[in-house]
Amino acid sequence: MNWTFQRRGPNSIHYAGKKFDQLPLAYKQAFKKYRLAVIKLRNLEDGMRLEIFRRINQGGTPLSGQDIRLAYYGAKSPSLAVIRLAGVYDPDREASGRFLKTARTQFGLAYPWQTLTHREVWKDWWEDKSISRGQTASEAFLWSLIVAQVNRLNEIMSNQDALKKLNVGFSKDIDSALDAYCAQLSWQDTHPSMPSNLMTFDEMRDSFFPHFERWISHLVGQKGVSLPVTKHRIVAAVIGAAYPGQVDPARLNEQQWTNIVEFIRKPSEIAKTLKCEWPMSKGRWDGPKGYRAQMDAAHTIIAKITQ
Repeated sequence: MNWTFQRRGPNSIHYAGKKFDQLPLAYKQAFKKYRLAVIKLRNLEDGMRLEIFRRINQGGTPLSGQDIRLAYYGAKSPSLAVIRLAGVYDPDREASGRFLKTARTQFGLAYPWQTLTHREVWKDWWEDKSISRGQTASEAFLWSLIVAQVNRLNEIMSNQDALKKLNVGFSKDIDSALDAYCAQLSWQDTHPSMPSNLMTFDEMRDSFFPHFERWISHLVGQKGVSLPVTKHRIVAAVIGAAYPGQVDPARLNEQQWTNIVEFIRKPSEIAKTLKCEWPMSKGRWDGPKGYRAQMDAAHTIIAKITQ
């Protein structure tokens, strides 16, 4: 057996970094006797299969929603591979190395964080933070994509025929919207002759990602600016809202930068000073307090700050 056991808990000194044949006898026996639950699903539509998988996954150590959607929709999608690659903040980690190899061999994609300063900023922001588990960094990139195209995604979310085509069940929550965006990207990648409803793979790789990394480097790497990684969604919202107008972070003046940073820190308060409202969503996509409304507000606020 070639498994290598990772460090978890105080007893890991007995197994961390060892292969199965190197384990003490008691650990070998415990490993062999461990019971695995196997559940076979038959005759289910894709959307229902994904929902049941999510429910079953509540036991043990569950995968995150982002883990699941990237795995479920990403098998044949270079666009989703870009999203996952964007979230890799430490390419030297074993799991990251495996995916980098897969992305290279399957899609011909290289690690996108090629500029050393940008890469170091991204790594420092996420490394050793508990929130970084479960593909949260790649979800931040996905969030910025969705904010950049919130109206296009909302058209899909409002079209039952489109959701049926994508095999996405819409329960009016944000996870459904994230799933729909990823499902649409996957569909576009596997139907290249059809018109694209969302950003194409080429635009995401060649235009949007460079925009994203420039903004990250300025926002997170600015000397004297300390934005906690727990603010990753609103940071992503700022970046996504700045994309349609191609706002260059290097050209913002000092007051504009101050306003953007303060907006990230205190969005509701700064929104009021700009005579705007910042909806506080509770996980819903639609409605006056939903994430769609919040993303629309991000566009309005960033336009007012940067005009």
